[in-house]
Amino acid sequence: MVTLRAAFTQLRRLRTVELQLLVTVLLFFAAGYLLVVVATGQSELQTTLSGLASILWPSSLPLLLFVAISLGLSWRSPTADQLILPLVALLAGLSLMMTARLEPGLNQIAFCSNVAGERFPCYEGIAAKQTLWVTLGAVIMATILFTPLDRICIRLFRLSFIDVLDHYRYLWLSLGLLLILATFVFGVDPNASGVRVWFNLGFFYFQPSELLKIILVIFMASYLNEYREVVQSNYRLGPLKLPPLPYLVPLVGMWGIAMLTIVFQRDLGAALLLFGVFLAMLYVATGSGLYVMAGMAAFAGGAYLLYRFLPIVGLRVSIWLDPWATAQGSGYQIVQAIYALASGGVFGAGLGRGVPEYVPAVHTDFIFVAIGEEMGLAGTLAVLIAYLLLIFRGYHLALAISGHFRGFEQLLVVGLTSIIAVQSLIILGGNLRLIPLTGITLPFISYGGSSIIINFLIVGLLLRISVSDQRY
Repeated sequence: MVTLRAAFTQLRRLRTVELQLLVTVLLFFAAGYLLVVVATGQSELQTTLSGLASILWPSSLPLLLFVAISLGLSWRSPTADQLILPLVALLAGLSLMMTARLEPGLNQIAFCSNVAGERFPCYEGIAAKQTLWVTLGAVIMATILFTPLDRICIRLFRLSFIDVLDHYRYLWLSLGLLLILATFVFGVDPNASGVRVWFNLGFFYFQPSELLKIILVIFMASYLNEYREVVQSNYRLGPLKLPPLPYLVPLVGMWGIAMLTIVFQRDLGAALLLFGVFLAMLYVATGSGLYVMAGMAAFAGGAYLLYRFLPIVGLRVSIWLDPWATAQGSGYQIVQAIYALASGGVFGAGLGRGVPEYVPAVHTDFIFVAIGEEMGLAGTLAVLIAYLLLIFRGYHLALAISGHFRGFEQLLVVGLTSIIAVQSLIILGGNLRLIPLTGITLPFISYGGSSIIINFLIVGLLLRISVSDQRY
């Protein structure tokens, strides 16, 4: 009788909304994948259970892991947010479907050509690698959620997991900057882009700037939480109201880091992303728009100087202003992307019926263009809505964190959510030619190991903080 009562109690804890949404994502993924196979005329499709399983496996493994994580949350943390996981599963499922669709066996052209006319297999092997990254990301997210990190940290540091992140901010910052400095010595350039910001770990390339995003958010959340009242105060200098000058150092420091990142590593996207996230956190901590305006003015001034004196910045801006001037050279990628979006129209050419392979690096920088060509304006708006909902849930979580003693957690959630928000805004703006292209990835959808893993780490932290009654 006791066992039966416990079973009913556990059943009531089941996160039904989350499970229903995850099942919907699974069905959407399966239908889309099969539609691509049918549209491209693949003869191996068999209308039997084993035939369908052979097509969908192992690409569906990461999505099944999301269901397992949901069941685990029902057991361990039933109060965690129920919309974040399905939204991430939707974006990741779309990534798996689009990368599989770009494989030589499922695209319209078996070989691609570059500007020089050289032919090569189109995106061979990216589907299996992307499945591996998403699976690894889901495992890391589950590790963050279900590992007794509080017990481990209390045993080692006599502090909870969140307190360890808070109190050791200078250690995390030192490790992050050390990783970036190491790229100057050990960094490689696998894409021949002139930017050495990756480590070759053998089975994949790791980009330290992806991890630095989280480290800097942890540092700024801890710093702003400790000095929030001081930063909010001001004194008069004639007609101006200024904060205590020593506390302007973080603002100037982050501006300097952003500019130095551009100068030494020519990583435009990382610089813009880090500075944008910092301004969002500063605004939340102080409630003053003056800091944000001053920061944007400083960044704009520095960017203009770099545009005038740094060739790579000038080239990006000139391509953005007139890509047709170099349509057979540097502007070729953007011109092909514009044509692809135009051919998609409102409802798209249909899954498997477009030719996004003509856009260079469509699986990384321009995956949104591939979605626009085959799903049209309707599909791109659906993706945009999914991102808006995910960002909304993140900021809603920050607002739900109450209490003076949880200020660090609140700022941490704002920073982590802002990473996804600013990164999405930058890459979507670049794809649509609203801003110069910066070469960063679209969260959860673009192909890439470092980006996928770090984004899942962010989601794991958000879900862990969303638990109001953690019992680890």
